[in-house]
Amino acid sequence: MNLADNKNINLGISEKKDGPMKFSSENRALFFKKHGLNNKIIVSAGLVHGKKVAIVDSLNESQVIPDCDALITDSNKYLLTITVADCLPLYFYDKNKKVVALAHAGWRGVVSEITREVINIFTEHYRSDLTDIEVFIGPHIKDCHFEVKDDVASQFKIGEAIIRDKKTYINLSQTVGDQLIKLGILSGNISVSEECTYCLENKYFSYRRDNPKELATMIAYISL
Repeated sequence: MNLADNKNINLGISEKKDGPMKFSSENRALFFKKHGLNNKIIVSAGLVHGKKVAIVDSLNESQVIPDCDALITDSNKYLLTITVADCLPLYFYDKNKKVVALAHAGWRGVVSEITREVINIFTEHYRSDLTDIEVFIGPHIKDCHFEVKDDVASQFKIGEAIIRDKKTYINLSQTVGDQLIKLGILSGNISVSEECTYCLENKYFSYRRDNPKELATMIAYISL
């Protein structure tokens, strides 16, 4: 099953028509009301392109949790959110323990294996069985447009770079999928959006495509 189609949880991502989300509390409020999510306590990750994971509970339910790029909770009170504009939104769900997580992964987060940090919290804090964890990789910049120079390409393992017309590209979702499988997540429990944020100019913001003076982003969310 594609996690995005799971009826036991709420997950999704805004679109360009919903307006930029990072700096507009009004746009976010309208979006969450439209999707019937405004009854939740909304918690956002501060986003520093690192790999820290914050556990969201009654002791840590700030509107924005600083210095982290992933959130995790077993409470249905919370709506976990991140903003993205080419980076990968990674959605996690343990169908047995009823735990959800949401991670923001740019290339730095992928290289530092933020996936490992998230899975470690699932298994160590919530006692999750790896075979129960489902993952969905949401819309992001695909290898058709994620061109990198040698300084970034060198951060990836041999075989993860794609050479086309003497240019180097990285398939970030494939790297993340390989990481998850090595961690013990079943390949059948991993699904990937086919949508490229760079390609779909009318639907998504893209930092790489638009190079905006002020960052315009979508907002990704998940909750029980």
